[in-house]
Amino acid sequence: MDTLAIEKELWKDIPGYEGRYQASNVGRIRSLDRYVTQIGRTGKPFTRLLKGKILKPGRYNQDGRVSVVLGHGANGSPVHHLIALTFLGDRPKGYDVRHLDGNPQNNKLSNLAYGTRTQNILDVYRQGKKWRKTSIEQAIKIKHLLKHNIKCSEIAKIVNVKTSVVYDIKENKIFWWLNKEGVMNE
Repeated sequence: MDTLAIEKELWKDIPGYEGRYQASNVGRIRSLDRYVTQIGRTGKPFTRLLKGKILKPGRYNQDGRVSVVLGHGANGSPVHHLIALTFLGDRPKGYDVRHLDGNPQNNKLSNLAYGTRTQNILDVYRQGKKWRKTSIEQAIKIKHLLKHNIKCSEIAKIVNVKTSVVYDIKENKIFWWLNKEGVMNE
């Protein structure tokens, strides 16, 4: 069943692109009809209508996030950032745009929220995915082995990770939110 038919689509101007581009609450971006002036072959200017259209997002990164280009020669803008900006307002400093269901291509407003980097990382692990190459299981094992005063280089060999990962866990640079029993401390 088409989810666009179930949820009423609401369009709003994207801040900074008013009258040119809009975002919808179901995660789509469109350009609006507008007139542009160009120089013809004869050197004389002429005006023509550019018809608005739904923009087709392209792949933004390896994780599956998507972006659209707003304007000729511009860089791609992540769709989830545009939807959040349009409907949630400016992103607070130091916050991420979170995909609550873990699907980076689901850019519906109902799936997006601002949150801390820790909240974003915890979302990923709650969905059984990896934020980094190191899994929760590996991190728990490393934390357990660290309690037994085993050298970091030995732990790295046992768990099959880089020694730097063991040091980062030991110094609470990564996986600080995870105790040795595997419980997430928020």
